[in-house]
Amino acid sequence: MRILVIGGSGMIGRQLVPHLVAGGHDVLVLSRGNRALEAPGARHALADRKDPAALRAAVDGYYDALIDNVAYLPEDLEATLAALAGRIGHYVLTSTAFVYPGVESSARGPSRPIREVDAPPADLPGEAPDDSPHDRYVQGKRLLERRAVKQLPRAGVPLTIVRPSLQLMGPYTDDGRFAWFWLRLQGGGPIWLPDDARRHAGPCQVGYAGDVARILAGLAGRPPREPEVYNAAQPELWSYEEYLGLMAELLGQTCDVRYAPRDALDRSPCATGGVYRLPLPYRVALDVSKVTDALGLRFTPMRDWMAQTGDWAGRYYEGRSEPWLRLRPQEIAWTGPA
Repeated sequence: MRILVIGGSGMIGRQLVPHLVAGGHDVLVLSRGNRALEAPGARHALADRKDPAALRAAVDGYYDALIDNVAYLPEDLEATLAALAGRIGHYVLTSTAFVYPGVESSARGPSRPIREVDAPPADLPGEAPDDSPHDRYVQGKRLLERRAVKQLPRAGVPLTIVRPSLQLMGPYTDDGRFAWFWLRLQGGGPIWLPDDARRHAGPCQVGYAGDVARILAGLAGRPPREPEVYNAAQPELWSYEEYLGLMAELLGQTCDVRYAPRDALDRSPCATGGVYRLPLPYRVALDVSKVTDALGLRFTPMRDWMAQTGDWAGRYYEGRSEPWLRLRPQEIAWTGPA
C-alpha cells in the first residue's frame, strides 16, 4: 500500500515507520521538522497541516491509508481533510484511552476491563472543564473523535480509531515514566511507594509502543464499512510489586519496595517542591480482545519489551542529570517517617 504517516518521529512513530517499510509499503512521513526523523526506506516531507497549500503540495497523489498520530483537535482533522480531499483511502486515527468517561476515577477501585462499546465516539462528552493541560488534551481528543465519526463517513472515507493505553512504554519513552523506576533499581537501594499503592496495587496495565505500532499497521489495511474503535494495550495485568520485581530481575538486582504515607513522602528529603512524584501506572485495564481477534495479534511479552526499553533507557540517560533522579541519594538514606 501507499501509506501516509503524520507523526513519525515520536514514540509510536519511530516504531511504526520501520515496521511499515519492512512490510513493503511505500511510506511518506509528514512532519514540521521539529524532530530528527530516523526512518530509512521511508520518504519524508515537511509541511504543517495548518497550511493547506503546503500540505497539499507535500503529499504526492493518492494514499491507501493515512495514519495520524498527532491530531489533537477537530481543527487538525478538518485541515487535513480540506487539503487532502479525495486523496485518502482510509483514515486511521490514534486517540487515547483517556477519552473513556470516568476512566481516571475508576482507578481508585476495582473495575471490570473497559471495552470499546463503553464509549462510542458519537456519545463522548461535548464539554468538560479545561482546568489543566491534561484536561484540555483529553477533551480535545473526545471532540476530535466525535467530529471524525460524523465528518469522515460523509466524505466517503473509512475511519478506524485506535485508543492506546493510559500509559505507553517502549524505547524513546523519554519523559521518565519508565526510567524513573528502571534507573533506581539499576543503581540499587529501596524504592519508596505511598502506602495507598499497597492497598490498591492492581490490576495495572500499560501499552507497549511497538505493539501499538503493529496494531496501527495491521488495521491500516482493513478499511471498515462503518467507523471502528479498538483498544490498544498489553493483555498482561500485574501489581506494582510484580512490575518492579520484573525490572529488578532483568537487572539482576534485589527489589526492595518500602511504603510510607503519602503525606510523609511529600515531607521527606526525597520530595521535589514538597511533592514526591512517581509515575505509577494507572490501575485500569482495557479489554483488548477486539483487536486481538481482528488481527490475530500475538502481543510482545512484558519481559521482552521491558528489557528492550531498559537497554534503550540505559544508553539514553547515561551522563544526563534528570530532575527526578537528583535526590536519589536522599531517598536511599531516608529511613521513613519518624
